[in-house]
Amino acid sequence: MPDWDTMRTLLEGIPALPGARCRGQVALYDRTTGEDRAAGRGTTEELVTARREALRLCETCPALHPCREYLQALPIAHRPRGVVAGQVITSNGRPMRTGDVAAGRLVKQP
Repeated sequence: MPDWDTMRTLLEGIPALPGARCRGQVALYDRTTGEDRAAGRGTTEELVTARREALRLCETCPALHPCREYLQALPIAHRPRGVVAGQVITSNGRPMRTGDVAAGRLVKQP
């Protein structure tokens, strides 16, 4: 059973982000985390395609700036994974270079 006090605290910190292009796109953004591929339910190509599509939505999003401020204010360990604020956030909580996504590379390059 969830700890509703903890959930309420977490949700209160999320900004409203009016006009956010990601609103209603949960399935797309969930596919950008890489969890499906890791579990054998998706391919690398599907992951790259989802990330590209999500990044394109972020690129023209009127809420990008406040979304990015929210993301940067979060402790690294608490950052969501996948495409957030126009970046691909990796499992270590840090952004991947977006050029890596465009080129189909899914690992952070040195």
